[in-house]
Amino acid sequence: MISCESLHPASVRTPVSLFANPAGSEVPFAKPETFRLPKSGQRDPHFGLSRSGIYELERMGVIRLIRLRKRGNVRRTTLVPFDQVAAYIRGVGNETAR
Repeated sequence: MISCESLHPASVRTPVSLFANPAGSEVPFAKPETFRLPKSGQRDPHFGLSRSGIYELERMGVIRLIRLRKRGNVRRTTLVPFDQVAAYIRGVGNETAR
């Protein structure tokens, strides 16, 4: 386990958790609170879910997307809560392990 102190100066306190990267080694990763909905045809960088997969999780009631729009604008930004998606994936992993 890597501690925050070994990665950053003592004055900076960043929450760090460990995730395995595709090569299999553990790398420090600062967990975001939210991330943007991926563009059409792409996947999110954290879980590899497609845009339609994330919308499906919202439709099922598993996650609740955050939609931001400035007054007068037509377009909006959609944010995906990291913790809700992570909890769902952990739950699916626990069900398949049984």
